[in-house]
Amino acid sequence: MAKVNKAYSLDFETVRLLEEYCAASDNWDKTISRSKVVNDAIRWFITGDVAELKKERDDIHARWVKLVNQKHNSKVSMPNRPWWKQLLGLN
Repeated sequence: MAKVNKAYSLDFETVRLLEEYCAASDNWDKTISRSKVVNDAIRWFITGDVAELKKERDDIHARWVKLVNQKHNSKVSMPNRPWWKQLLGLN
């Protein structure tokens, strides 16, 4: 990947958030530069990859259901569509 140096302005609050995230976050890999964090965030925001977020949410929920069923020996299931979507015939 070619690197291009281009200057953009960030407001002070955004810079503060970035610095706090990169300095104090236990989840942040210290080998990743702040530029990569900003680049990935902008790419994600612009492409609007909502399908990826939905899949991750569904995977997390499925794991939660499995763990609850194992721990409590119950039969919790994935929820159906919301009632208003059922009424409107939406997915």
